[in-house]
Amino acid sequence: MSKKSPAPTYMFLFRSSKAMPDPSPEEMQAVFGQWMTWIETMKKKGQYLGGDPLEDAPGKVLRGPRGGKVTDGPFAEAKEIVGGYMLIKAASFAEAVKIAKGAPSYNYGGCVEVRQLMPFHM
Repeated sequence: MSKKSPAPTYMFLFRSSKAMPDPSPEEMQAVFGQWMTWIETMKKKGQYLGGDPLEDAPGKVLRGPRGGKVTDGPFAEAKEIVGGYMLIKAASFAEAVKIAKGAPSYNYGGCVEVRQLMPFHM
């Protein structure tokens, strides 16, 4: 009897334009509702594993040997910012892309990067 391997895990990285105006409280409430509906749909199908928005606060980028160079970020010259991430299960990359097409971020100029996680066991 062979063991069925688990569905691969995918990460969605949510990006948006820095040029977008801040939404009104009413618009923010509507957007939040769209996100919750989408997430609940994925939960019911057993696809949603977790995720979080990122704080709208400065970060740091470490580069070079052993993180020797530290710079502030996100950067003023960047045209897009990463606003959050989500982990999902899907049977294939094509299915993960199909799920990502339901993201509410497209409604306000955002985009979604879909990446498969590599299983790593220690």
